[in-house]
Amino acid sequence: MSKLDFITYLKSTLTAASAKLLAGNPTDRATAGRLDQIVRTAENISDGYWARIAQLYDPFAPKLQLAVMHLNADIIADQKIARDFDSYIELLVAELQS
Repeated sequence: MSKLDFITYLKSTLTAASAKLLAGNPTDRATAGRLDQIVRTAENISDGYWARIAQLYDPFAPKLQLAVMHLNADIIADQKIARDFDSYIELLVAELQS
């Protein structure tokens, strides 16, 4: 698995969460928009952050899956703020270290 595969995985989980918020009753366009902004800015993960993530990514460890799930839930609940993909990755690395 590569860094690009992981970026694709993150984008797909965020896109799915956004779609769910838009399909909900009531819809949550503001939160969906924040998730979409993270996806739009997803280009790369710095080598420093990737070094911390990669050890859990190959093989794809449950701890990493749980960290992504918890971070996405926290962003949706307005408990954590990620303005773009870089800040999302920063929060993800912090989540993995806790």
